[in-house]
Amino acid sequence: MTRPPAPLPHPSATRAAVTVLAVGLLARLALAALLDPGVDEAYAIAVSRQVQLSFFDHPPMAFWWVAAARALAAPWLGDPVPAFVLRLPFVLAFTATSWLLFDLTRRLWGPRAGLWALVALTLAPFFFASAGAWVVPDGPLVLFLAATARCLVEILFFRPEGLTERRLWLLAGLCLGLAGLSKYHAALFAFGAFAFILATPHRFHLARPAPWLAAAVAVITVSPVLIWNANNGWVSFLFQSSRGGGGRGVSWPGLGRAVIGQLAYLAPWTLVAAVIATVSRLRVERSLAGPTAFLAALALPSILIFTAVPLRGGDALPHWQMPGWLFLLPVLGKAIATLEAKAGAPSRLAHGFAVATSALLAAAAGAVLFLHFAPASLDLPAKLRIEGFLSESLRWRGLADGLVARGLLPKTPPPPGTAAKDRPLVVAFHWIDASRIAEELGDRATVAVFGPDPRGFAFLSDPADFVGRDVVVIGRPKTYDRGHGALLPFVERLDLQQPITIRHGEGRLFDAEVAIGRRLKRPYPLPYPKR
Repeated sequence: MTRPPAPLPHPSATRAAVTVLAVGLLARLALAALLDPGVDEAYAIAVSRQVQLSFFDHPPMAFWWVAAARALAAPWLGDPVPAFVLRLPFVLAFTATSWLLFDLTRRLWGPRAGLWALVALTLAPFFFASAGAWVVPDGPLVLFLAATARCLVEILFFRPEGLTERRLWLLAGLCLGLAGLSKYHAALFAFGAFAFILATPHRFHLARPAPWLAAAVAVITVSPVLIWNANNGWVSFLFQSSRGGGGRGVSWPGLGRAVIGQLAYLAPWTLVAAVIATVSRLRVERSLAGPTAFLAALALPSILIFTAVPLRGGDALPHWQMPGWLFLLPVLGKAIATLEAKAGAPSRLAHGFAVATSALLAAAAGAVLFLHFAPASLDLPAKLRIEGFLSESLRWRGLADGLVARGLLPKTPPPPGTAAKDRPLVVAFHWIDASRIAEELGDRATVAVFGPDPRGFAFLSDPADFVGRDVVVIGRPKTYDRGHGALLPFVERLDLQQPITIRHGEGRLFDAEVAIGRRLKRPYPLPYPKR
């Protein structure tokens, strides 16, 4: 296979890409500064207070980033550290991801193609907000997957020699391992890359030691996940695998939600155009060994497997497929650049869709900001029946002050390094409630979930350490009503207190139920026996 010629420099496209990067960075910084953490972010912020080799829901990378940001900022800003500071590593990481995707596309097909791939990535709602600005594992995942893909593109299609090739293989292995430390999706990326190499003339690489050394580096890098799971009954793998099917037969509504969700998360024109561009490019290249086939091999496992989950009775969340769509955006960029080259002018259609997507994204951001900064009256959320959604999506302001005023919470955090058992114990009956509680209380209390689905909270403390002590019980009215009966056999009595009003601006979001469980008689049994 002959080496493709290096694309000619195109300074205007590169300058435009830098502008897109800068504008996207500023927009994500604004988003990170203005919005409360989502419930998944509050959960990550809560469970990251105890650094572990890995965590119940996901590998540790996102939680490590939060812990590192907190450790650096807490001496200066106090605890709890503002959400914007905890989000900052994720915002900066996605800027690096954006550049990597632009550079990968530019290397294959020129800077104009890279620019359009970058525009599509920047305007995709999921990548703009969730992967681009929020405290979730998707941000680290797409960064390290993009870095791995960039190394592999250089190896497979530009044939570096000698030491340079070996270094690229080892760097690819390291980046893949870091992706594995971010989210389990990395396994599907690895499968797609290996299948492509094995099934094409690129398989000659497998006769050399470098790819296998790279695989060893990846396994060693991801070993904290394996060690933690081995010590905890493989609970994380069991939990994640259980989400992929329900054994209830085909769920057509679930399949519809999976497809519509992907259209919404990526933007409909982007998804449809990426599919058309990929099929068209495969026909043009007439080879399953070319760069389009390679990118499709990286993309399709995540897209097809998670879209098919409802066919097994499961209910797939549409963000599960997004790391796959990341690798079809370069193909879309190439298709638009090709159309522009043929027409001798910028693509009006692509520009129109970009403007329309920007307008929709701005409108959505405006609607979210309106709900966040709306006047104190909650009449509109009540009419829209989204009070429950807001109780999960907004901080529980006023909770900490209310507990301090009643003497149920210390005014200041204990000294750094204070053990979980030496703090007051606050109990919730649902992991979402616990996440919001822990977000507000910081290090002043140990938060536990007494219920059938404690998730990562089960690994932060041992209920046996609190036997003989009073516990503070907090929850939204519905979760409290559903859960408090199961607690009664474990305490001498449960004294209901006056509710604490959770504020939204100057208005009331809801009244949190508060009770005191007198003298915990025995440890509450958690569903993960090996912890």
